[in-house]
Amino acid sequence: MLQPSLHAASKWIVRNTIISNESLTPELNLRLITIASPLWMSTPDSCPLPDPYWAFYWPGGQGLSRYILDNKSLFRNSKILDFGAGCGSASMSAVISGASKILANDIDKYALVSTKLNFHLNNLKDSKIQYSAKNFLDDQNLNLSSEYFNDYEDQSKYILLGDMFYDSDFAELLFKWLKRIQDKHGTRVLVGDPDRHPLVESDYLKRYKTKFTKVQLAEYSLPGYVIKEHYGFNTAKVFELNFH
Repeated sequence: MLQPSLHAASKWIVRNTIISNESLTPELNLRLITIASPLWMSTPDSCPLPDPYWAFYWPGGQGLSRYILDNKSLFRNSKILDFGAGCGSASMSAVISGASKILANDIDKYALVSTKLNFHLNNLKDSKIQYSAKNFLDDQNLNLSSEYFNDYEDQSKYILLGDMFYDSDFAELLFKWLKRIQDKHGTRVLVGDPDRHPLVESDYLKRYKTKFTKVQLAEYSLPGYVIKEHYGFNTAKVFELNFH
């Protein structure tokens, strides 16, 4: 597949997504593919952008963003890495909450285009945002994500992850990376998830080589239309992970 330029992708997103605030964060308008969109039931060849996961507001991302907006004092003057930024809702919520610096990271460069568009849609400045499409789980990039937190010893530091735990093998890679950064920088790791199997089932948790404790910080009931769009998940939870 020939991938369009960032400028062409930006124009396509504006033309083909629907502006929606039907979510746990109605104060945020997002350019999305929703049930009301002609693209909802279309075939992959209808979209020139590969796997547009960023065009959906997943339940875990909604819960995580709601938690940030409801607990602004925790994130004021903090430094944040938004891993798998998607539509950018967590980064936007962090800006609204007064974070001092945010790294929006997604290996899909079009997700970063979507994030930038959503910032502009909400009249939010992204001057505090750095954008990166680097894969921080690759060995050659391992130091990049760690170096981001250097020289911020007196500030709160967070890694935010929404809806990243679809697969246990990928989860293992994530846990190893997260532990390394948490051990070095004392970074808090917050996860938004609707109780997908790799994060909650004991059979999975026992097999992971990287061990952690999980503390539930919040649980939100999802609106009916969100449940319909997202395979029947009815709540979104926010956890803090502590590695040992």
